[in-house]
Formats: sequence, C-alpha cells, structure tokens
Amino acid sequence: MAERRATGATLIDLTQSNPTAVGLSGVGVEEMGAGPGSDERGYPPDPRGLLTARRAVASYYAERGFAIAPEDLILTCGTSESCAHLFRLLADPGDTILIPSPSYPLFEPIARLEGLEVAPYRLAYDGAWHLDVASVEDALARSPRARAAVVVQPNPPTGSGLNPGEIAALESCCESRGLALISDEVFGDFPWPGRACAGGAAPRPIASLMGERRVPTFVLGGLSKCCGLPQLKLGWIAACGPERERATLLEGLEWIADLFLSVGTPVQHALPRWLETRHEFRRRVRERIAANLEAIDDLIRRHPEVGLLEASGGWSAILRLPARRSGEEWALDLLERDVAIHPGHFYDIEGEAYLVASLIPEPAVFTAGLAQMAAALTIP
Repeated sequence: MAERRATGATLIDLTQSNPTAVGLSGVGVEEMGAGPGSDERGYPPDPRGLLTARRAVASYYAERGFAIAPEDLILTCGTSESCAHLFRLLADPGDTILIPSPSYPLFEPIARLEGLEVAPYRLAYDGAWHLDVASVEDALARSPRARAAVVVQPNPPTGSGLNPGEIAALESCCESRGLALISDEVFGDFPWPGRACAGGAAPRPIASLMGERRVPTFVLGGLSKCCGLPQLKLGWIAACGPERERATLLEGLEWIADLFLSVGTPVQHALPRWLETRHEFRRRVRERIAANLEAIDDLIRRHPEVGLLEASGGWSAILRLPARRSGEEWALDLLERDVAIHPGHFYDIEGEAYLVASLIPEPAVFTAGLAQMAAALTIP
C-alpha cells in the first residue's frame, strides 16, 4: 500500500477504521477546544480515575442495562493499555493467554511485550460464527500455564459475539482451570441492522460479559469507539465476578495503574459531557454501516459469486470471493486498481478467498471501491 502511494496513486481506502478520517468525528472543533468547566490547574491523581469520570462510565453502562459500581472501574488511556495492565496483573513472564482466532492482531504483540505466550482458540463459521469449545479445551490442555482467556464482542473482523451457551461453556472451562476472562467490548454500541439492511429491521443485541460472573471478568470499553474520539485516549476496565477475588484483583490493578497515572485530568473532567455526545455519533455510524452493507448487498445481487459472512455487529465486513484466486491475490489485484483492502490472512481467517473491508468509509468512497471489485470479478 505504501509503495502504491509512493507512485502518486490516490487510493480508495477500504481499510480505514479511524472515525476522524471518514467524517465521523464525535465532536466539533469548538467542543474539542472547550474547557471541562472545572479548574484544570489542580492535579488530584487517583489511580482508578477521578470519581466523577467513573460515575459517568457507570451511568453509560446503566443506560445499556448493566449495573456497575464506580469502585469497580479503572480508567486507562485506551484498550491497549487496559490489556497490558491486565496481562501484567494476571500473568507472569512465561505464562499463557488464550486469544480468539480469527481476530484483530492486537493481543499477541501486547502479550509478547509482557513476556507472555499466546494460545489461539477457534471461532468457526458455518453460516454463522460459533465458539469452537473443543479448541478452547485443546488450548488449555496444551497450556498448563494459562492464566486468562480473551474474548472480543463483537469481534473484528468477524463481528461475532458469544451466545449464552457459549459464554457458559467458556466460563466453565475458565472456572475449572482458575482462569480470568477479559472481554473487549469497544464495538458493543454498534449492532448490525437486521437483514436486509434497507428494510429498517431492528438491530440484534450484542453479547456482553457485564454482570454476575463465576470467574474474575474484566470488560473493556473506551471513548475511541463509543464516542468516535480516539484522539482523547481514554478507556476503562469494568471488573466483574466473585466479590472477594474481584476486590483483591482490583487492588493489584490499582497498584499497576498508580505506576502510570496515564489518563489526563482534563479529559477525565470532560468525560461526562463527551459521553453525552455518543448518541448522535452512534446514530451516524449506524447509518453509515447500514448504507455500506446495502452497497455490499447490491454487489452480491449483481455478482452472486460474492458472499458476505453474517455478523452481529462491529465496523468490519468479511467478503468471500471466488476461490480461483487467494485473498491476497484479490487484494493485490485491487491495489493495482487503487483500492486498499485487507486480505483475510491478515486476521488469520482460514480457507477460502476472503477480503476484509471497513464499513465506515464514506458511502461514495465505499461504493467506488466495490465498483472496482466488480470490475475485477469480470476478469477470469
């Protein structure tokens, strides 16, 4: 992609997932420049985050139907730091973290930086995505030093979440081995519309691990996705699970967070106001996703050899193309046509020719990219 840009080509970028780069920024320039309405000169450090900010996060979850006490929340500078803190808390160098596959390639490098091993477990597709429980059990059998399992709901790029039976099965596996659960739910505000997209069907609910849990469970969120404000660098960890274990782990997490104190005081003061902006941002993103899914539906109507893997939410779509080429070959062909798109192997998607597209580029850009894909499909 960089080489193509170096030739002076202007790319149609179907990999772009930064909301500030596609006309979906959560707030305007004036709001970004406004002070938080309190004295920013003071610095009252709290390793868990300012109480007013944690109360705002608790209110955010209450609106979604989940009860969490501010005392069970830790603020961080984003999901990557949340993961790193939790890996430090739960595991020692040489220990193992279970991660889903396919998924976004974030957890493995963070684990490696902490001196940890990773063991993948499988998400399988048979017309819908499912947790392969046998692969979890196999990963545990091969990993005597496993300490935690990561889930992502909805999971990029599959857009999948666990159903209640799968959650119970995974929880049982973790309970029997003394593992904690880490659930990255940063895309939880973005369910896909029911099919067909243009029909106005109600979005399907997205799974969550918030609430009562049998094992220590940590749910991750942040401003980057729920408000479209990645530049503000604020995330959070919500701790659930058995009270005694939760209290002990929160003490350890607070100690780790106190070493960094990474979240800026002004953004914490402003967090309640910025969380209020999420409703309009969420509406715009959902409309964008629905429009681009409809464009994919139109492509499939004209080229039934293309398929869309069903999902429950998130900002990515997996397209299945004819197997006469690999996903990488299709992606390279499209790059020659000035369209940037990820091949499936970038996310460890096994098997056929898959491409992964972001669903949040502007519709005109997205449609132009699909038009080039349609042109590529006509060539044997």
